[in-house]
Amino acid sequence: MKSFYLVLAALCFYSVSFSQGVDKPRYRIETHRAGVFLGNIDVELFPSIAPQHVNNFDSLVNIQFFDSTAFHRVVPGFVIQGGDPNSISGPISTWGYGQPWQATVPAEFSVARHYRGRIGAARDLDTNSATSQFYISVANTFSLDGQYTVYGQVTEGLNIVDTIVSSPRDANDVPLQKIEMFVSYIGVNDTIPTDPVLSNPADQSVNVPGGVAFQWNAVSDAVIYYLQVTTDSTFNTIQISKTTGINTGTVAGLLPNTTYFWRVKSDNGGHQSNWSVPFKFTTGSPAQLIYPANNAVNVTLNTLFQWSAVPNITSYNLQIDTDTLFLLPYTGNYIGITTNSKQVNNLPANTQLYWRVRYFNGSVSGFFSSKFGFTTGSTVSVEELVPGSASYIKNIYPVPASDQLTVEVSSVTNEIIALQLNDISGKIIFSRNNFLLPEDGKIRMDLSEVANGAYILKVVTADMEESRLIEVK
Repeated sequence: MKSFYLVLAALCFYSVSFSQGVDKPRYRIETHRAGVFLGNIDVELFPSIAPQHVNNFDSLVNIQFFDSTAFHRVVPGFVIQGGDPNSISGPISTWGYGQPWQATVPAEFSVARHYRGRIGAARDLDTNSATSQFYISVANTFSLDGQYTVYGQVTEGLNIVDTIVSSPRDANDVPLQKIEMFVSYIGVNDTIPTDPVLSNPADQSVNVPGGVAFQWNAVSDAVIYYLQVTTDSTFNTIQISKTTGINTGTVAGLLPNTTYFWRVKSDNGGHQSNWSVPFKFTTGSPAQLIYPANNAVNVTLNTLFQWSAVPNITSYNLQIDTDTLFLLPYTGNYIGITTNSKQVNNLPANTQLYWRVRYFNGSVSGFFSSKFGFTTGSTVSVEELVPGSASYIKNIYPVPASDQLTVEVSSVTNEIIALQLNDISGKIIFSRNNFLLPEDGKIRMDLSEVANGAYILKVVTADMEESRLIEVK
């Protein structure tokens, strides 16, 4: 038994100009229950989205195929279904099975959504088996999206649809009193939808992540939208083209540090709007890895991984692996990190490892950083070397640093210490070697000649090395 309904017979195709659109045909479904007039359901179809199904329905109306067929299945909260020729005078047990002589229409799946009042084509397990039977969704039935052809919608009479679906029914969802239909053509809808207005990313946005949920206003009669994203301001060359049934479209894989242009137009099932006024945005950069530095050696087994912060993102994913290609399974895979660092313990000793970071904008993945390699030693972490202290470095201030920086450490009498300041490329900016730690444990650094930016500060003793990310402004 077909689970949904469609219409078919002699094919009478419209002459459709997709560049200019085509008027949407309108029909009136007059309904009777047990021979008594129940009400009218007015519908319009979507020739720009499912032209073969629309042509099929129209051809069946022209030969009065639907007249006296029944809405033979009613499922509250789901659909009403009808259009089977068996329901005119055949046994109830045959309703919904159709006839082998009926022509079939190939599926025209689209991004059009199954909102309440949408009309779709029924079929059996064969996706191209739709015939004359059709269904009307009495509620949003998004589980059907992409699996059944949407080709129209109710414009008036949803109250009659609700009355029909509430009819007393048997165990097979067949109404106890027959509900017949009589379908007639009543004209066209030649309206053109309004142009969408873009909202996100805003015009002239910068540092936009590589994964973006594009958004624009919902056009009242739009069925689908067309989204274009390109680096070409004239839109002669399109890198990304996407259709969606809602007023948002997610795009991943944009290039870093690249200027893009985007625009949207709406389609009401017959005509298309003009393209929206385009917006311009520029993507940001991936995170820059800081520590462990590339090609670092003797990295402690308990290490604080650090990278530069990326603006306007929600989380990071840190990947660590022995494989330079990061093939699954990873040695370590940490998701949902909300800061630009991650403490990782129990790394394998004396091992070549690789690490990288990507960021997320919500659930959409952004750019991967470059890949750094490092080799672990056999030493333990600073946390184990300084009993009772979570870190050898107790405090760094001010944050961000300016002309002067104070580094306060867990002091040990007569301890020899060294300092080193590297930029994110690993270049040494400042170093001070083999000096005696002040009695108060506070090391003061002059940064007046250091340019603004992110740096890695290293504190080294005879037993350990600890690094911290600092920002100079």
